[in-house]
Formats: sequence, structure tokens, C-alpha cells
Amino acid sequence: MDTPANSQVVEKYSEDSGKRQLTGFWFMVTRLAAVSMALFHLYTAVTGPVNTQNAIHLLFALPLIFLAYSCRARDANRIPWYDLVPILLGAVVSAYYVIHFDRILYQLGYLMPTTLDIVFGISAILLLLESCRRAIGLAFPVLVLIALAYAAFGQHLPGVWGHGGFRWDDLIATFYLSPTGVYGSLMRTSSTVIVIFIMFGALLVTTGGGDTFMRLSNAVTGGMAGGPAKAATLCSAMFGSISGSTAANVATTGVFTIPMMKKNGYSPRFAAATEASASTGGQILPPIMGAAAFVMADVISTSYLEIIGAALIPALLFYLAIWMSVHFEAKRLGLNPIPKSERPTLRQGLLNIETLVIPLAVLITLLVMRYTPTTAAVAAYFTALALYLFSWRSPGTLLDRLKSLPAALEAGAMTAAMIAVIIGSVAIIASVISLTGLGLKVSSVILVVSGGDVLITLLLAMVVAIILGMGLPTVAAYMLAASVVAGAFIEAGLPSLSSHLFILYFAILSGVTPPVALAAYIGGAIAGSHWFRTALTATKISLGGFLIPYMFIYHPPLLGNGTLLEIAMAVGSGVLGIIALAASTIGYFRRPCSWLERGLLLAAALMLISGQMITDVVGIALIGGLFAWQSLKHRQAVGTPARPTPDKEPAR
Repeated sequence: MDTPANSQVVEKYSEDSGKRQLTGFWFMVTRLAAVSMALFHLYTAVTGPVNTQNAIHLLFALPLIFLAYSCRARDANRIPWYDLVPILLGAVVSAYYVIHFDRILYQLGYLMPTTLDIVFGISAILLLLESCRRAIGLAFPVLVLIALAYAAFGQHLPGVWGHGGFRWDDLIATFYLSPTGVYGSLMRTSSTVIVIFIMFGALLVTTGGGDTFMRLSNAVTGGMAGGPAKAATLCSAMFGSISGSTAANVATTGVFTIPMMKKNGYSPRFAAATEASASTGGQILPPIMGAAAFVMADVISTSYLEIIGAALIPALLFYLAIWMSVHFEAKRLGLNPIPKSERPTLRQGLLNIETLVIPLAVLITLLVMRYTPTTAAVAAYFTALALYLFSWRSPGTLLDRLKSLPAALEAGAMTAAMIAVIIGSVAIIASVISLTGLGLKVSSVILVVSGGDVLITLLLAMVVAIILGMGLPTVAAYMLAASVVAGAFIEAGLPSLSSHLFILYFAILSGVTPPVALAAYIGGAIAGSHWFRTALTATKISLGGFLIPYMFIYHPPLLGNGTLLEIAMAVGSGVLGIIALAASTIGYFRRPCSWLERGLLLAAALMLISGQMITDVVGIALIGGLFAWQSLKHRQAVGTPARPTPDKEPAR
């Protein structure tokens, strides 16, 4: 049944599933807390971070999560008295760290914890677990609890998985007070870099960027075959590159794009899968990349600019894979473009585009000039703010625009607060993995099983990353997978940057991979299609994303490493491989494909992975030969084939 967006189901499975709908006094308190957090970080981004920046960051974030997210469904419109305890305690545990900062760090107090240190440390861990449960669900807190149990009792495990054991008070002190704990370097990245980029993205979206993306996408692609699906791909790419959240991307853009795709003739399942795949890709597309780029820069000690430079070509190839999949599906079904009367003109699509383009140009220019990411983001933020407030083409009066700013600040602060509590919890897992040597143990098992073979190592790491990333936001999925399997790549002699990008891809692709497939859940809810069939279709559409990481491991020029000729040749073979893969999975190239033709196209795509001249030549020859053969058969066909009908979904 072609149902409209099912907002209740979308809310159930989105990352904001427990978010309160407050009014009156508590709404004002929550907004004041969020705006205060945003203004503090804007101020310190301009003047420079303070010594206790990390703790103040979490001092805002923890109470804000407990204000905004309910413990139970029946508290969705109110804050019960017992929620005041975590709200106040969330501020106190970080305030305690701020007050005792000199003793803890400069006098090495984390090595000699007091009783009060332990009490507040236990409180901080419990608060982080509960805040993550409220904001993103139960899966991630369970993983943290498993890690804590392993640290506390792992000495009783036999063989390679056991460790020497630790005193419980030493563990608490390490997690709460040490430079590698909750307030450590990962939180520093969140409190100084991620928060500004998230606020920049929220400003662009809240002040009309989402509408601009949608208009422009429809104007550019509406006249093409399968235009609505291509518009969804383009819009989700633009929105996802700055939103930092797969679930938010699907829920925000999907309510417009999915009904439009269904109206054009795509099946509900394919429409939902397209939106889920395109939204997932936003987490690998610069500049924000789901905030993982900033964490990755800290983990592998490289520049943020180098990471987004390396990530750009593979991300564009991923979107090419989705684009070609929806194109071949449109051709297979004989779908027509959007009628001219129903799509915006290019002039309408470009309306207010300067409020998006100029800030992004400022951001990229300053990054290229080697300014810090924080400086570049602050400059881009205030550029976007000035354009929104003073452009004569911005909607409403100046007073109306000023009134909309608190909502933009609140939206940015809420997302930043969610990422902060996730990073605080990830820091606990990372500390456990470091203390116990678990990452080295998993890596050694992978290497033993693979026998040192790079391809088998990559396949095993892919499976581990997908499993560990299931149901988790981008930062948590990447950090957890990297902590466990990155050592195997180092032992196999693979470069650090390409290894971590490989891990990021597969941790993110768990969003469309059954059995969890959060993006497919939300897309299916909007489309009225079964989530599991949607997830399988999304996996098929995203298959290029499973191929691309292997391509850039074997083709380093895809990450920008090499001469212009080498990069051009790698991109050319990558483009051909992606097109062949999409044609194989959809079953259409120049015309419908037989199973033999699909198998040959798949073989050609796989041959273009290794980067060797002989396999590239054979792969290109196969693609060229099949294209010529199908073109000949197409010309010989008599009459017009009957238009296939889209798959029908059972009523829900």
C-alpha cells in the first residue's frame, strides 16, 4: 500500500526516538541550556579553548541529553521529578573534574584516586550509559557494559582472550580521570572541532538549506529518466555531507523523496532502499563525514584536510554507484522524467544558493590555506550567518531571521551533545581495548586465519567492522571497529589512512546491511515497505560501497596518491567497474541482461579491483564487448518492448 510517511514508525527507529516534545518552562530551560552550550563553543572557537574545555563540553552535554530525552515513553511531554537527579548529577560529575583539574592531571591525581574520585567516576560511567541508551538506543550501552565486564573479569577467561586482571578502583580512575579516559583526546576533538562543524551544518539546514538542496536536486535531475530517484541521491548527498547522521538524513529528506519516487513508478521497496543508501553515503562524503573524519585525524595523527582529500574520490564513486543503479532501474522499468510543470526551473533551484555555496567555499579555501579546521569552520559559520541575516533574498524580515537563530543553535548543540556522550562512552571501550590488549588479540587471530594474505585479511576485517557497526552512529561505529581491527592492517603492512577509511566504509554500511539496517528501517517505514526486503535492496544498490574500499586499497591513486595520470587512470577504471557492477545487480545495461551477461559484468567489475594492467585490460574489454553486443541487439530489436511493471509490495 502506498502510504504517506509514517511519522510514528520513523520516530521509533530514528536516533531521536526518545526525544521529548516539551512546552512551557522546561522547553525554555532546554533551549537555554542548548543555546548556552552553542554560544560557549562559538566563543572558545574564536578566543581559543580553555584548559578544561573537554569537561565543560560534557558538563553541558550530559544534562542536555537528560533534559531532551525521556526515560520512558509516557514522559515524552514532561520531565518527572526523578529525572532531576541525572540532570543535576550530569553537571556535577564534570564540574568536579573541572574543580580538581590541576590535581588530577598536573599532580598525577589519576594515579592516586581518592574515594570521592571513585564515587564520581562510577556516577559518570552510569550517566554516560543511560544518556546513550536514551539518545541512541540499547545496543551501544550493552557493548560498553560488555567491555567493562571484560576489563573486570577477563582474567578468568582461558587462552589468548584472558588478561592479567586489574583492580576495579584503578579501572574507574582510568576511565574517569586519566588522559586516555572520558575527558581525554577524543573528547578534545569533540569539544573543539566536531561541535563547530555540527553547528555549521545545523545553521545551513535550519535556515533553509534543506529546501534549497531539494529544489536544486529536482531542477537538475527532474528532466532525466528516473529523475526523482536521482534527485533523492543528489539531495541526500548534499544534506548528508553536513548533517552528520544517517538516521536524520533518511527521516528529513526521505519524507519528500520517497513519495516522489513512488509516484514516478519505482516500487516502495526500491524507493526506500535508494533513500537509505544515499543517506548512508553522506557519512563518507566530506566535509563532515558523520564527524568520523575529525576522530580519524586524531587517531592516526594526520591532518583533517588530508583525510577529506583522500575520501572525496571514493565517496563520489559510491554516489555514482547509486546513481547508475537508479538509472538502470528507471530504464528497465521504462520510467519517464518528472513532467516539466511539476519540477522547479534551474533558476528556482538556484534561488538562495549563495547562502550555501559561499560558506562552503570559505571553509574549503581556508582548509587549503592550512588554517586549522576549527578556524575554517568558525569563518564559514559566521559567513553563513551574515548571508542569512542580511541577504535580501532570505525569507522573512530581519527580525524573523533573528528569531529563528535559537532553533539553529539548539539543533547544533543537541547533535553535538549526542556525539559528546557517544564519544565519552567510546573512550571507555577504547581504554578497555588498550588496557587488555584486545585489539592486538583480535588482529592476531585475523592474521593467523588469513595466513598473511591481504585479501583474506580485508574480507575478515570487513565482516568484523560490519558486525561491530550494527545499529551504531557513525563515530561510535568507526571507533569501535578501528579499535579492534586496525592492528591487523598495520601487521599486514597496509597504509594507515587507507586502512582506516576501509574500516569506516564497512562500519557505516552496516546501516543498510541486515539484520539491523537502521537506515532501511526508517526508509521502509516512510515507504510502507517491509524493512528486511528494503534492507536487501539497499544492500544491492550500495554494492558499489562494498567494492570501493577494496579498489582504493589496491588502487592508492583513488585516494589522491600519485601523479595526475595515475589518478585519472585509477578513476577511469573505477568508474567503469562501478557502472558494470550496477548493471550487473540491476540486470540492465543497454537493454535487459541475461544471467550470463550479468555474470560477465560482475566478473569485469571484480577484475578492475586489483590495479594490475592485465586484469584492467580484460575487465575493460569485457565491458566494451558487452556494450557493443547489447547495442547491436538493441538496434536489431523489432518494435518497442512492453514496459515492465514495478514490483508490487504487499499492503501494510
